Amino acid sequence: MFDDLIFPNVITQNWQMMPWERIALTGLLSRMKPKGALEVGVYYGGSLSLTSQYASKIIGIDIDEAVLSRFERPSNVDLWIGSSTDLIPRALEWFSKANIPLNFVLIDADHSAAGVKRDIELVLQYRPTEPMLIAMHDSGNPDTRQGILAADWTRNPHVHMVECDFVPGQIIEHSVTAERGEIWGGLALAYLDPILRPGPLTIQEGARTSIRCLHHCAPDLSILR
Repeated sequence: MFDDLIFPNVITQNWQMMPWERIALTGLLSRMKPKGALEVGVYYGGSLSLTSQYASKIIGIDIDEAVLSRFERPSNVDLWIGSSTDLIPRALEWFSKANIPLNFVLIDADHSAAGVKRDIELVLQYRPTEPMLIAMHDSGNPDTRQGILAADWTRNPHVHMVECDFVPGQIIEHSVTAERGEIWGGLALAYLDPILRPGPLTIQEGARTSIRCLHHCAPDLSILR
């Protein structure tokens, strides 16, 4: 009943975001009200079913063909199956040809450092005609964070802000086995604007000290005793 109240008409089962991440995403979408949105990594459609309530048109990309049969697709959503390497550029081209501004992107697919870096840099090929947000899930995870920090954000002169800890990550309680934990969750956020960046870009890590402590603790949780 709580989910029905806070997240009406959203697929919450198998949605691998914490409640605070979901609320943060809801806040971003309700403020942005995207004309065009791109989701890289669909899984069971949790975030997609939320985004579809705010965006006019969405393209969801996933490498797993099973996505097509996991949930009922909203009428404003197109699902494309294949590699993000191929499909992100195609999606950016589609929005441009359709004259639909791309205002919101969620990257939540390949969580390897190389995969995250690749997907970010593919999205950064886009030159926004309206304000645009790029959200990246699991920014607290060491590999994901490495990919975010390694991406060449400065290559796109429309990037004005990158915050790795818009929502900080955490040690996932159910991952704690044999006194070891895994760090997941967190939302990084980038802001792009049609106006060119006026000066140097600083990649912000608002919870850097906390995240470094988590990275130190997670391999051996016995130190917390």
